[in-house]
Amino acid sequence: MEEELCYSTVIFKPNSNEKSVPRLEESVVYAEVNVKQSTSQTPPETSAAECSLNKSVFLAHDSPTEENEAATPISPAYRRATVFLGLLCFLLLAVLTAVGVFYYIHMSKYNNILAQHTKEKATNLQLLADKQVLDQERARLTTWGEQMNTTLHLILKKSYFLVDIYCQSTENGVQCTPCPKKWIQNGSSCYYFYKDWPWKPWTESKEYCKRYGAQLAIIDSVEEQEFINQHTTSYYDRYHGYWIGLSLTGNTWVWTTGAKLEGSFWVSDPSEGYGDCVQSMPSTNLLKSWTSENCNMYNRWICEMDIITWPTFLQAQ
Repeated sequence: MEEELCYSTVIFKPNSNEKSVPRLEESVVYAEVNVKQSTSQTPPETSAAECSLNKSVFLAHDSPTEENEAATPISPAYRRATVFLGLLCFLLLAVLTAVGVFYYIHMSKYNNILAQHTKEKATNLQLLADKQVLDQERARLTTWGEQMNTTLHLILKKSYFLVDIYCQSTENGVQCTPCPKKWIQNGSSCYYFYKDWPWKPWTESKEYCKRYGAQLAIIDSVEEQEFINQHTTSYYDRYHGYWIGLSLTGNTWVWTTGAKLEGSFWVSDPSEGYGDCVQSMPSTNLLKSWTSENCNMYNRWICEMDIITWPTFLQAQ
């Protein structure tokens, strides 16, 4: 008997336990099944039953290639590399975190140090400015101290000193002048031209000057002689003048300071006179104005003394 052919339709569906993958169009495979005829006299129904095949449903992937690939095991080397890379990434992250923390800490310290340095620098600049002010103040006080010592020295040289003839109280405080009231300053000296009454002899005139810590004028230069001549005027008669501090001691003309006469401004030779004391006469000739007179003659006189240099804060403006 001829072999019978049976056709069976096999449909491959994806396994429900596997991950879903995009479904492709189902493949239909037709399988050809050859059925041999039994040697026994089996009824045709039995042969027909044997050649009857149930449809088999295989659960698989859409293609044998994908199934093979999914079933490929991961190699140990690949696993080790993955673990190593993971550890490396973790270590890098840890290092970066540590560096960030280190940077933050040290930047905070640096900013604090910088702020402290800026503050100390500003303080130092302020201290330098204060020091400069203090140095100026110290120099000013030192100058005042030296001036006070000089002033005190001049005052102590005077046997008679009246503060009120030098200093006056004003709205700006006490103000002092280098020369007493009614005295005239010329260079480093103060001069008083007595023009009131009564007149005095030479000795009494000298004592009057001493009460102010002064002396009868000592004339030792043409400039000083010119200054004195400008402030003297004629009075009473042509024989009266102004006593100066020159007198005859023995045969020598001596100033009240004890210094000997060197330069002179005589009107005529003093040997022709009859006096031992000298007076300055108002004259149009500056180089000839001295005359010798009797010391008991009553005249006006000229006092001279050094100026007083007061400390700056007391000087009159």
